[in-house]
Amino acid sequence: MTMTADFSAVEDAKAAKAARREASRAKSLQTIGKVDKVLNLLALGWITPLLKMFAGEPVLPQLREFWRMLGIPLLAIGIFLYGWAVLAPTVKTSLGAVPGPVEVWEQAVSLYDDHVEGRAKEAAFYERQDVRNAKWVEAGKPERVKYRTYTGAPTYVDQIYTSLQTVFLGFLIATLFAVPIGILCGLSPAINSAFNP
Repeated sequence: MTMTADFSAVEDAKAAKAARREASRAKSLQTIGKVDKVLNLLALGWITPLLKMFAGEPVLPQLREFWRMLGIPLLAIGIFLYGWAVLAPTVKTSLGAVPGPVEVWEQAVSLYDDHVEGRAKEAAFYERQDVRNAKWVEAGKPERVKYRTYTGAPTYVDQIYTSLQTVFLGFLIATLFAVPIGILCGLSPAINSAFNP
């Protein structure tokens, strides 16, 4: 009878341990489900299958999901870049050959260097202006102090920033007018007729 009791106690301990492990796994998967929402918002949803694998989920389905979420997009980007690098020099236009990824990258670096140089010129301009104004104040002639705005040419980065501001402002204005008008048109056939004659 003691051997049966000992065997039963061992089996009960194993079952309790398995139940605790399963409860821990379920809790981990629940946490992963909550984290997955945040990861997807950050475009890092491909991490979820890895987390599920480490939580004890079957490996093969998680690897398939990982491949679908990260492997296939990276492969597609690689194929695009390879095709761009190989085919771009063969496409001739009136302005010359289409630049490949290396030439585009070199130009992007050059444009950023120009931006840094432009910001340095602007900083030097304001520094010289501050020194000149300080000298006028020290000389007792504060009426000669002048503040001028830097008038150097905008850099490529500045132009991108200005374009984004313009697009955002246009979108904001369009939304402020279009959404209320759209709601009114949906609510009133008369207003809808007025805007859609």
